Amino acid sequence: MSDEHSRKMAVQTVAAVFLPIATISVLLRIYVRGWIVKAFGWDDGAMVVALLFYAMFCGCMIGGTLYGTGYKSAHLEHINAAIAMKYWWLCEIAYCFSSIACKISVCIFLMRITIRRLHIWSLYIVMALTVLAGLVFMFLMLLQCHPLEFFWTRAADPNAGWCIDINIIISMTYVYSAFAALCDFTVGILPIFLVHKLHMKRQTKIAVMGILSMACIASSAVIVRIPFVSTFADADFLYATIQIAIWSNIEAGLGITAGSLATLRPLLRVIMGSRSDPDYSSGFPGGRSRSASRQLAGHEHAFPLGSIDDTPQSRLRPDKLAVTVTTIKSQREGDTYAESSSPSSSEERLTFDRHVGIHRTTEVTQTTTDTYENEPKTTREHV
Repeated sequence: MSDEHSRKMAVQTVAAVFLPIATISVLLRIYVRGWIVKAFGWDDGAMVVALLFYAMFCGCMIGGTLYGTGYKSAHLEHINAAIAMKYWWLCEIAYCFSSIACKISVCIFLMRITIRRLHIWSLYIVMALTVLAGLVFMFLMLLQCHPLEFFWTRAADPNAGWCIDINIIISMTYVYSAFAALCDFTVGILPIFLVHKLHMKRQTKIAVMGILSMACIASSAVIVRIPFVSTFADADFLYATIQIAIWSNIEAGLGITAGSLATLRPLLRVIMGSRSDPDYSSGFPGGRSRSASRQLAGHEHAFPLGSIDDTPQSRLRPDKLAVTVTTIKSQREGDTYAESSSPSSSEERLTFDRHVGIHRTTEVTQTTTDTYENEPKTTREHV
């Protein structure tokens, strides 16, 4: 196998592997957020947009390899080289939109569990920088040649137009890569500060931190890509820029996959079960409690009550949960309540002389901090 053919196969393989993985992760996310949690939000919509542009990115990458991506210009006909360059140009546009949408989705997702104003504003700043840097980079790549088609026809007719100095393109790519890595690391480190003070087991904390920080995995691809940015100036553009195409695809694919996997915890609860108490019940926006029950056989009547935060501040966090489930049970004389098997259970059981028990389970996955008459009011998180 020649070096050129191996480069072509490398591009096709990366696109063919990461697109199905990203697609499956986003479909699972849609199922979890739309049917299990019943709280499809802006972050989920943004991730769907990111996937659509990523699919365009992968399709253009594979299309380019059919006409010359990975080959030297001396071995290509002008018409095929022009088509391959056009596919490359479309890849740049799709990559920018996919990357922007993915980072916005991750930031909105983290805002649902953010309680401190510093963290909230940090996420707003990350989103603003992501959009600003992404749009500037996209328009620069989009409009680098005049007319636009001169980007892919200049090899056949060098006098038909003009392009921006390639050193400017390289410099702006370095700047964009720095912004992208900074934003990825920010959203990767922030969950550590969000979770470390929560009242939960250490193992659970580490797991939650890992899940929420998965989106920063994409920053590794950004860093690996930086040394190859200089290949933009190579005369054999389609041959030399293979590594940029590959690592850009990996960056977008990893970001979409990791950002979606971080939302699949409810699916794991459904599959594996997460509560030792069979009476556990939780309420979700837009749907009924999954385990709400009325157990007549045991002469036990359970009435779950759920509440959610429906304040105007929750527009970007439509599924922000502050769930309290209270189950009032009647108990026949002689029956006893079993103690919770979980050492970290946040359940309260009160039994009165008349054999009526109140079983209260509090699960607050989001916390808000409000001020009323200069008195801070804080709702504590429990994950």
